[in-house]
Amino acid sequence: MKRNTAKLLSALAIGVGTSVAAIPAHADDMSDLKALIGELKAQVNEQKAQVRDLKAQINSLNAQVSDQKKQVSDQGAQVQSQTATIQKVEAQQQAIEQKQASAAPVEAKPETKEGYIAVPGTNTQIKIGGYVKLDMVDDVSSKIGKDTATDFTAIPLSGTAESHRNGQLNFTAKETRLGLTALTQSNAIGDIKTVVEGDFYSSGSAANGSNSVVRLRHAYVSAAGFTAGQTWSTFMDLDTAGPETLDFNGPVGYAFVRQPQLRYTAALPTGSLDVAVESPKGDLSRNDTKNTVDNHLDKAPDVIARYTVDPSWGHFAIAGLGRYLSNDSGVSGQHASKFVYGVMAGLGIKTFGKDVLAFQTVGGDGVGRYMNQGEGISAIIIDERYLKPINIWGGTASYTHFWTETLRSNVAYGYDHFGTPAGDPSSAPIKSLSSIHANLIWSPWDATDVGIEYIYGHIDTTAQSTSTTGTSGSASRVQGSVKYTF
Repeated sequence: MKRNTAKLLSALAIGVGTSVAAIPAHADDMSDLKALIGELKAQVNEQKAQVRDLKAQINSLNAQVSDQKKQVSDQGAQVQSQTATIQKVEAQQQAIEQKQASAAPVEAKPETKEGYIAVPGTNTQIKIGGYVKLDMVDDVSSKIGKDTATDFTAIPLSGTAESHRNGQLNFTAKETRLGLTALTQSNAIGDIKTVVEGDFYSSGSAANGSNSVVRLRHAYVSAAGFTAGQTWSTFMDLDTAGPETLDFNGPVGYAFVRQPQLRYTAALPTGSLDVAVESPKGDLSRNDTKNTVDNHLDKAPDVIARYTVDPSWGHFAIAGLGRYLSNDSGVSGQHASKFVYGVMAGLGIKTFGKDVLAFQTVGGDGVGRYMNQGEGISAIIIDERYLKPINIWGGTASYTHFWTETLRSNVAYGYDHFGTPAGDPSSAPIKSLSSIHANLIWSPWDATDVGIEYIYGHIDTTAQSTSTTGTSGSASRVQGSVKYTF
């Protein structure tokens, strides 16, 4: 009996995972066996409870996995929805960009440049500028013109009454200038520049200048290389036309005229090329004093080409001028025409510091009105059937020297020579003109200039001398000026 009980206990211990060593080998009575069986049952129940807990945890984990799978599925649906929305927005944006590309370009708002004022609601900015100038002129010997601006063709011949009238004093503020510049930004053709400028050098002659009216100097628009309107002639070279003078007209000998024109400027690998058609404005004279009717007929514009380059050492420019002069009285057989020409060359050389040495020469058979302070005549008309050009040559040499940053001087010499077509002295009574300008200009404050200038002029003519009148004349004057630029 005892042997069978031991075997049973060993089997039960193995079944519940309990070591046989923990079971008494020799149970004496049934009470011990029952106690042992109760303990084993308790352990079995505890393990069952643990299994139930593990199953509950597994079920909970399965539920969490299901929730996460559902969240992943929901997120995938959201990603697909967002992707579709992004693709739709990109398609709409692409359609808008294509529509904008096919439409007119939208003007970008320009950056306001220094000195300019933006016009609200536009792509335009404007600048108002100019200066106020007072000139005081004293003709110390004879006279150079009838006003404060010089006219060397009007110098009286020696021996005449006018040549002895010394000391004429004139004050004027008619050189005062006012201008408006506008810049408009355009994506189509780039920046558009518009300039309108005038002064008060009209024909008014009142002592106080109160009857002066505005005189148009510049009125043009410039964009994409083109310039249209009135401005400096393309035949000019402002860099070598002469130094800064207090005299409004300056020396003789260089090209100087403003007129309506259409010009194109092309940038070259070195320098630039300007080509223009300009106002013809025939300048003819007659050798027949009985007929003073002006029958000139402008049939073609003046054509001008100019090349300009600015190397490190200075400046160079050369220009050619072609003109077609015509005269027609309206009577059969009474008409004449002639093709005439002119050339201009300018040279500027940097010397010391800000100093500049400049030269310019102008010549040809048709440059009369293009010459500064020349006679303004390019040809004469003979018997309404012949047109004889006047050969004219001139030149200017000048030097600008800076004594200090605020004190500078300018010296210029100018010369004009006029030919006599057909050997007729009455056709070109002036043989030559010459001029000298020398000044000292002080700039005590920004935009302010105070200066004094000496001016000398000489004229030679083809006229016959008499016992009281010579064939030449000289004059000199002193000019003082005060100028403020705004």
